[in-house]
This record gives sequence, structure tokens and C-alpha cells, in this order.
Amino acid sequence: MRIDYLQISNILSFKHVSDVSAAEKIAFDGGLNIIIGENGSGKSTALEVINFLFRRVLYRQFVFNRELFERRRTIPANEAKQVLQPTNQGDFGGFRLEPNWDAEGQEQRIRIALRLDDIDRDNIDNIRTNLTRITETFSSFSNHSINDNGNIKEIYVIDVILNRSAGTFSVHHQVDENDFGFTYLRDYHFFKEIILLHNLIHVDSTIHPLFESFTLISSYRNYHAFQPSISLGSAPASQQIQQIRNQDYSRSLNAIEKGEPPIFALVRLQVAERHFGLMPKAKSQEECEQEANDLPFIRSINERLRVVSLRCQIQLLDLRTWQYSFQFYDIRRNRPVGDINSLSAGQKAIIHLVLEAYGRGELKGGVVIIDEPEIHLHYQFQHEYLQVLRGLNQTQNCQYILVTHSESLINSGTINSVRRFSLDTSGHTAIFSPTLTTDQKSLIKILDNSRSTYAFFAKKVILVEGDTDRYFVRAIIQDRYRRLDQEIAVLHIGGKGEFVKWHSLFTSFGLSVFAIADFDYLVNLHYPSEKGLSLKTPQAIADFKERNADWETYIDAEAMHGTFVLKEGDLEAYLGIGKDLSQVIDFCRSSLSTFLADDSSSKSLEVRSILERITN
Repeated sequence: MRIDYLQISNILSFKHVSDVSAAEKIAFDGGLNIIIGENGSGKSTALEVINFLFRRVLYRQFVFNRELFERRRTIPANEAKQVLQPTNQGDFGGFRLEPNWDAEGQEQRIRIALRLDDIDRDNIDNIRTNLTRITETFSSFSNHSINDNGNIKEIYVIDVILNRSAGTFSVHHQVDENDFGFTYLRDYHFFKEIILLHNLIHVDSTIHPLFESFTLISSYRNYHAFQPSISLGSAPASQQIQQIRNQDYSRSLNAIEKGEPPIFALVRLQVAERHFGLMPKAKSQEECEQEANDLPFIRSINERLRVVSLRCQIQLLDLRTWQYSFQFYDIRRNRPVGDINSLSAGQKAIIHLVLEAYGRGELKGGVVIIDEPEIHLHYQFQHEYLQVLRGLNQTQNCQYILVTHSESLINSGTINSVRRFSLDTSGHTAIFSPTLTTDQKSLIKILDNSRSTYAFFAKKVILVEGDTDRYFVRAIIQDRYRRLDQEIAVLHIGGKGEFVKWHSLFTSFGLSVFAIADFDYLVNLHYPSEKGLSLKTPQAIADFKERNADWETYIDAEAMHGTFVLKEGDLEAYLGIGKDLSQVIDFCRSSLSTFLADDSSSKSLEVRSILERITN
């Protein structure tokens, strides 16, 4: 299953529109999608909306009452039908979906378009092939009914309207209620639980479980709360697993978790459950541990963990309380890791990613949401994280939607996957996902080599000709506009002839772009007959101005469009130094404050005026 696109009206920074089809459209590719942008621009809101849709609207929760199931032979048939029931959560409490501040009384609406893929069709074929056996099971243990008019569409467009006053929502779609593709999307967890129920009862004629289709890794990851052991003494593994899944359905992306990521407990419990089930089969404890640690999903996890030189395994500690240890082993040193917090942040984050990929079931062809992985990652591990993602996707073929503030994840290989969020002049979300030309892609490679992709995370970009210009402008920003230091990127582009194409690249991603150029750039723009003229001395510049009385009109016109041409030559003329970076560095260290405070200097006044216009 893939998300084709998402449209949001009147939720936080997403403005209200009377027709949701006119809302900003977030279109997604089938593989990797990277969302970047300034703080407050709607990135996490978009993920929270997707989280809500997959927790409450699609993939609705069904609760398996294990205790009632165990008593199925001693209770009336109508009571047995309560074993598997929908939670009927028609509210959106716990999810951060407040209306936009400009339209608090207006309708809130979400539209999502979903495309079924080959994995979904395999799941549907599995259900239909085994429908007789599935029906026999759910007719005994649930009151839920299945509708199937025989139809399956390729794309499903679903609208959800939020009722703020009641805290509820309604679902509207453009298909027959009995369309089986829609039934599958809505009742996926019903089919999944019924198949698991059937397999519990009919161990000799099991049905293959459905492939998993959705998982989410939020930005809050409290690894310090990692539990190195698990016990089945107080409750069986299946009951504890169900409790974790129940909590997952109401978990907002914005919740601050006090405990460890739930997937750690899910993996431990699944392995412990397997070991527990093997013990009565006349096998030694060591044989049971070996078989439990050789479960296919554990093998897959350990294969991926090799990139960080780790493996995981479980061991029975106390037979009386069924307490198990769950440890990670350093495969280079062949010894256990005493405390997970002794691992690097990058190792822990990659462990988390790999456990999510395999620990919830056989994840294939679904949607994986990852919110800000780099919060815990060193630059080197961010690259490895991306490599692990690519490796996972070769076998799982998932759609990844990743929100990041890390420039290391943006490069010439990923730029076509980038959607940049920003705020327009009214403070509403605007989304940019340009199709880049060949020339623009070559510019991204230049940014790769200079590690300058951080510019895509700024609000504004200032283009300058050389590295001396960049150092000087950055020094002024840090001296006078420190609060804006992270919002303004300054890039040297290697010459005045490159301004236009760099400007085009960054504006296509919705950034505000400015340029600061030497005086001779004016010749390139407006005086072709004077091209090649040397303007290195004050006298040469004065002679040019005398010949071309309209020069200042052109400079003012360029400034109106964000290009500021220095009126008295180049930077070195303004600072009274030579063309050498070390001289600019020395000037900024010893003389910058004096230069900027000199109200008698036309050069100082001009430079300050340019930076003031850019920063406002």
C-alpha cells in the first residue's frame, strides 16, 4: 500500500480552504520521501495526520480478549462472540489536530489517496482463498461482518471531517461501502487477528499471516528506559503484546515517552513466547534458547545489526518466574553489552530502526513513518542510517516518509525525494517539490562536495561570489543577527556568472534568495558593450559612472529583486585589504566592530543597509 497524496485543510499551520481539493497537495513517491523545512512549517503536523488516519480511520483496532478465548469451551456462544471486538474509537482525542488560528470555527477536513500494491493484493488473495475457514472462525468469536461486492480499486480517495466540538470524526469515500479493497484497508487488523485466532485453534492447518503494512518511529526515543529483561510470570506474552498494541493505537507523535520504545518489548516478548512454548516439548533449556533465538525475524534483525557490529539474543534467567534476559552482543569482541546506553547514539538509533522493520511482523510493501532520526545520530551514522534504510527496502519494498533536519541526508542521490515545507507570508504551510533540470542536479553535486546542503534547511539564502565574501557576510550575521544564524545560509558560488542558476534552484524549493555582488556584476547585466572592462580601482569605477549616468537606477532596480550590487567596487576595496581569505579573517577579528560602527563611512552604511534589508 502506498500513499499517493495527502491534503489538509484547517489543521494547525495548514490553512482552511472551502474545497479540500484546493488544499496544498503533498504528493509522495513509492520509495523514499524526505520532508524538510523550517520549524513550525507543518512537517510534524503532516506526520501526525497520517498517524491519526492509520490508527483510527484505516487499520482500525480490534481487541483480542485472550482470557475470554481461554474459556471458550465453558461460556455461551453469544459471550464467545466477544472474543474479538472493534474498539469503536470514533474520536481523535490524544492527536494534535487543532484548527488553524485563522479559522477556528471552520470545517477541518483531510483527504488521503491510497494505492493498493502487489503486497496488498497478495494479502487480499490470502483472505479470499481462505475465506471459508476465516468465516468459520470469526462467526464463533466476533459479531463483526465482512462485506465483499467483488470489487477492488487501485486507488482509494478518502475524506475525513473532524468535529472539533464533539471530538469525533466522520469518514467519506468515493466507493461502495462493500468494496472489498476498502473493507481490507479499514478492517486489516480484523483479518489479521482472525487469522492468528484460526492458527491458535488449528495448529496443523494454519493460514499464512498477513504482511504488515504500517509502522511509525517517533522522534521521542527514551533509550535510557531500556529494560534488559522480561517476565512472563505475571501475564502471558500474548496478553502483554496486546496491551502494547492497544497503547500504540492512541499514541500521538507529540507524546513524550517515559518508557523505552514499545518495539523493544514486543521483540523480547515474541522470542520469550517462542521459548516458553518449546519448554514442554522434551527439549533442554539450551535447545529451546537456541531455537527461540533462531526465529526468522531474529535472524533478519541480527543480519542488519551487523552494520553496527551487534547481535541480540534472549536467555532464560529464572524458570520459576519465567524471567528472560534480552541482551545485545558486541560481535567484534564476542561479549555482551552490559548497558545499552554504553552504545553510541547512532548504534541505538539503527537498532531501533531494524527492530521496527522486523519486530511487528513481516513488514512488506507498507508505509514506514520516521520522525527526525538524526536527533540521536552523529553525522557518520546518519549516512549509515540511510544505507540501512536502502538495504531494508530492497527486500521489503516499503514507502518511507522521513522528516529530517539533517543536511547529511540531503544529497544528489536523494534530492528528487525531497519535499520542502515552509511558511508563506500569512504563516500558512506551503510545499515545494520541484522537478529539477540536469543543470540543477549538477548544482546539488557541488553542494555535496562542499557539504553545503544545509542551505535547504534555512529560510533565506544569500549568494556571494567567493569564500572571502562568504566569511565576511557570515561574520556580520553572527555579530549583529545572531538569533537568525540558523535561518540564513550564505553560499559562495564561484563567480558572478553562476547567480541566475543558483537563484533558480533555491527558489524552486521555496527559499527566499538574495545575492551580494561586486560592482562589475552591473556591467554583466546591463552594459554588454563594456564587458571585459577592468574596474579594480576607484578611478576606473568613477570613470564608468561618469560615462553611464543611469548606473544607480539599475542598482536600485536589482535591489528590489534581492540582488545587491556593491556601489564602490569589490569587498576588498570596502575593507582595504588584499584578495586573501586570511586577510578577511584577520579583519573580522580585529576591525569588524569598528567598521560596522563607523557612521561616517559610506561603505559601512551601505553594507549595514544591505544586511538590514535581507534580515527584515
